Amino acid sequence: MRTVSLLYEDETSLQELIETQTLDPQAPYLIRIYTAIATLKEAADIARTVQALFPQAQVIGCSASGILFRDQQYSDRTLILVDDYEKSQVRTGVFIWKHKSALEVGRELAAFANQSQAKLMHILCSDHYYDVHACVEAFNHFNSETKLVGGIAGDILPLNLPSYVFNGEGVLDHAIVAAALGGSELTVYNEVNISHEAVSEKYTLTGCEGSYWDSVDGLPAETWLREQLGIERAGSYGSWQEIAENDEIVHFPMILENHHGASRMLKYDAAAGRISQYFSRIPVNTQFRIGYTSPTACIQRSYEICSTIGDTPIENLFVYSCLFRRLYLHNCAEWELSPFRGYHVCGAFILGEISNLDGVNEFLNGACCLVGTAENEVFIRPDIEVFDNLGEIADDTQDLLNYVLKKQREAVNRKNEYLMGELLKKQQDVQEKLTLDLHTGLGNYIKYKEENKLRPYDKLVMIQIENAEALRSQRGQDQYLKLLGQIADQIQTFLRSVVQDQGLTSYLLNEETLFSVAGPAMSEEQFMSIVHALFDKFQFVKVQGLLETVICRFVVVLHQKDMVERALNTLHANRRRQTSFLICDHDDANDALSSMEEFKIIDVLTRALENDGVVPYFQGIWDNETQSVSHYEALMRIIDVDGTVYAPGYFMDTAKKYHLYSYLSERMYEKVFSLFNARMECISLNFSAYDINSVKMQRLIFDQLKKINHPSQFILEILEDEPFRDVETLHTFIRQVRQYGVQIAIDDFGSGYSNFLQLMDIHPDYLKIDGEIIRHLHQSETNRKLLRAITVLGREFDMKIVAEFVENKAIQDYILDYGIQYSQGFYFCKPADFDQLALPGCPGSVRQGGSHHVSI
Repeated sequence: MRTVSLLYEDETSLQELIETQTLDPQAPYLIRIYTAIATLKEAADIARTVQALFPQAQVIGCSASGILFRDQQYSDRTLILVDDYEKSQVRTGVFIWKHKSALEVGRELAAFANQSQAKLMHILCSDHYYDVHACVEAFNHFNSETKLVGGIAGDILPLNLPSYVFNGEGVLDHAIVAAALGGSELTVYNEVNISHEAVSEKYTLTGCEGSYWDSVDGLPAETWLREQLGIERAGSYGSWQEIAENDEIVHFPMILENHHGASRMLKYDAAAGRISQYFSRIPVNTQFRIGYTSPTACIQRSYEICSTIGDTPIENLFVYSCLFRRLYLHNCAEWELSPFRGYHVCGAFILGEISNLDGVNEFLNGACCLVGTAENEVFIRPDIEVFDNLGEIADDTQDLLNYVLKKQREAVNRKNEYLMGELLKKQQDVQEKLTLDLHTGLGNYIKYKEENKLRPYDKLVMIQIENAEALRSQRGQDQYLKLLGQIADQIQTFLRSVVQDQGLTSYLLNEETLFSVAGPAMSEEQFMSIVHALFDKFQFVKVQGLLETVICRFVVVLHQKDMVERALNTLHANRRRQTSFLICDHDDANDALSSMEEFKIIDVLTRALENDGVVPYFQGIWDNETQSVSHYEALMRIIDVDGTVYAPGYFMDTAKKYHLYSYLSERMYEKVFSLFNARMECISLNFSAYDINSVKMQRLIFDQLKKINHPSQFILEILEDEPFRDVETLHTFIRQVRQYGVQIAIDDFGSGYSNFLQLMDIHPDYLKIDGEIIRHLHQSETNRKLLRAITVLGREFDMKIVAEFVENKAIQDYILDYGIQYSQGFYFCKPADFDQLALPGCPGSVRQGGSHHVSI
């Protein structure tokens, strides 16, 4: 057998691989794809391209939070592996876990492994599959022979995309993809480096709800955690990098009893006020011990693996490693693979690992799993001399390092005396790395916070690189970081030339934002003079050797608390203003969402997607001729785990900003089709430009229309909440849905449509008038004239008209005077959930022959 690996660029790079490696396009290869950069559409396109080039191959893949390619780590590449098995059998399968118990999924996987006579099976889980622990347990019950490797696919960190899996046909929702390998000639190697050491007595989980921990040994979970770890304040963090750098809890895994060292990592969910696990749940009465991630244990286990790996044939070696190891223990992770340099080891960073420990398959957190296969007597000979140089090891978390040192002092012996001494020497280096950015030489936000306590600053100028994303796309991340360093050097050189007394200190907030601060010793006049000179020189920056111009935006904050936060909020609040120089006032800073508020909203949305919290609420639409509720509009709501109901005004902007909108709309459509699949009512689905621009969402609609018995009962409402990328795409979509008898409505008419002729070319059946026109009718003659014109337009083009936001009798009187057919608003009824509408005798109950308008 052989394995050919590639960092995928485009189809041309794949064609070159076929030629240089003499691959046979008709061979039945197993092709695995791990991507740390592709969107769902891009991943599907890559998989289909690969499948088209290798029609007989079996293709599976998943998102990853980073990849390993020939001993190097990458956070923005796609890895393709072509496994050519000559004597073994390969089968792939897809298993949908949504609406199934863990027992059912585990049984299906075990049956597939049994039928395949699999010795090894890669399984990759999408969408943060929380039942993975119980699923693996169920698999072990039905199959005790097959070794499992893989785990929960990684999030795409640069794009803020949740994990997904795919095969040669495209991306799969709520699924597990599996590749089963079997055959009498096949040898399987599987080892795990956990690196966790228990440091406590045994505890028992006495209360839990899903992934949330309610009590441990009878104590409230949060109280217990604070007492055991001495953590004064539990925090809730946004990105994985922030978690790794700041969350003390995640550095102390809970090691499960009777699970061969498998552990779980915990987090504090600030929005819910509860302790929970990452991407898994364990049953009540599970016993465990508190552990810590030990560099000593990592080195020792790496040495043991290297000492024994040569006993088993291995022709290819692959690694599934936890994202956390890369973020907060990456030097030790480097140690794990350094002995295998020269063997072209590849791997993927994921969010939870599955591997075989002592003959039993287990789900793990924070582990590094090595898996190898061979059909011939080929052996790996690792270079164990690398362990002679223990001084290379360093840990990046000061709190963890101190804890490690404390443990080492408690159990010092000859074996670890040397390592302990090296760790002590590295403490100062670690502290510097925590507070210094290597690319620019500037202090980071942590250093700013520390120095601000010693000598408080009261003036700030923030510089944001406006076209950073375009520069990254054009130059790549490495070149962009080099460019960032050059810009920082130019700014520092300039500031030194104009500020002789060094009264200005500069820091790097993130890869797009720098800021400089001054204290009370510098007058406001002098500070503003420096700022204006800085703006004149660096609004547009030319860097030597770079064709592109770097465009910067400036914001000034004077004599306010939380200056960095206020500067960021001012940038956000004025993101659409055509000015590159802003001065923060209190109103601007308070109008924008703070980063903590955004994190809270993201947490709410994530929980909703994980816990089936996206639901439709229904609001009655009043028929002004029959004087009764005739049909309904369904409005998206998010119901959090604590029962709080959120309307789109709270979460929709953030959902679109962080690319979660498509997931929400998909869940909404699924709910509506499920509720009304067997009914005869007319259903109106609100379809935005986001959806029409998405091939996946179009496919969802067409698939459902094909399945529905009466597709002509559906109406699609078109929104223009972002520009249509191609008007012809919109027209093509409308022509195709009309073939099913679907009607078209225009929502919020009078707000977003700038091209009237283009709008009329759609030939809508309904117009829904924008609520901003309706709600001010009794106060604005302009709005009343506009309403008259729209009413005439509706009659001329034979369109039915719905007036939204009818909130009182005064507005309704105008609606009646203009002869508008339908009214909608709080004057008649408020939104309610479907169960309330379905109650017999309820004023809003669904009536045969009515319409149900679904909005998002």
